[in-house]
Amino acid sequence: MTTQSALAGSWTSVPDDPRVQQPEKPSEGLYQLTRHPDGSLEINGVLKMKSPSWIASSPDGRFAWVTNEEVNGAVTALARDANGRFSVVNSVSSPGQQPTHAALSPDGRFLIVANYSVAPGGAGIAVFPVANNGALSESVQEFPYAAGSGAVADRQASGHAHSVTFSPDGSMLYVADLGADLLHAYRYAASKALPLQPDADRNVQLPPGSGPRHMAFSADGRFAWLVTEMSAEVVGFTVTAEGLEQQQNLPLYAKNETAFKSGSGIVLSPDGRWLLVMNRGADNRILIFRIDEQGRLRQQGAVAAGGIEPRALAFDQSGQSLYVANVFSNSISRFSFDAQSGELIPAGSAVTIPTATDIKFFGQ
Repeated sequence: MTTQSALAGSWTSVPDDPRVQQPEKPSEGLYQLTRHPDGSLEINGVLKMKSPSWIASSPDGRFAWVTNEEVNGAVTALARDANGRFSVVNSVSSPGQQPTHAALSPDGRFLIVANYSVAPGGAGIAVFPVANNGALSESVQEFPYAAGSGAVADRQASGHAHSVTFSPDGSMLYVADLGADLLHAYRYAASKALPLQPDADRNVQLPPGSGPRHMAFSADGRFAWLVTEMSAEVVGFTVTAEGLEQQQNLPLYAKNETAFKSGSGIVLSPDGRWLLVMNRGADNRILIFRIDEQGRLRQQGAVAAGGIEPRALAFDQSGQSLYVANVFSNSISRFSFDAQSGELIPAGSAVTIPTATDIKFFGQ
């Protein structure tokens, strides 16, 4: 296998949570990693910055963008050289608070950023033009999310944009608003200076207290799946001419489970046959679902995530190894993946990263 490099995101302040294992020292920012043939990861540098919590990349791996999840939110653009090393191109205001997710439009012209905002008033999405060298211009379009559903008083008093996800053809953008129990729908037109147009008829209202978090589309755009954080479920949709039509809803926990639960990461296997979804709280594990020809899910198995508070997961470029960022245990765990059976085989900790929040892989 050719050498692979990776980036690992983090929070640069240690969360105030009794489940946190204190790191030897707080994170310094964005960690650059090399993957060894045995699957282990080695830190070969760090780009010092505040809380680079989520990483988005260009399809060719030449550029990456990270959300700096601070009260004064920012987004940082990175370029990758011939040796696989990243350097900062520029940084712009998010504008908003605690930006937690970003997605590049399929045509590569705009980066869309979700500002989560713990406090009311700083949530919403922002649209950034992307230059040929990966640099970001200031935001040209913003949609604030003020209203929450109020179903869970301490979490949903206002909107909280948690993720932004394009349909594979680039025609639609969906925003998971945890605070409003809503998927906001936007039509996307790259030819326009203001490329997003709200399409309220395609919005998807979730049950009160669901807390939609992250989404994934099948490569052919026929199906989509959503993980909810607060109700800890995976919701399946078929994509129709009218929008998203719900066809399935599966819990990420045992039916009689009353302990704290919290849905988090979601990813498709490279061949599109499997969906992997994580649950946190008292039950830190990865659930493996087989996807049938109608896009319906059947749970095939589950495995412990290898750490505390698994937040994000990613396959390496071979598709044979899966890596999980465990925030509270300061680790990135590794699993071997069998694409035929869907089995995940734990392979232990790949590297220690303080408050690791995300990981993405790049070829050499």
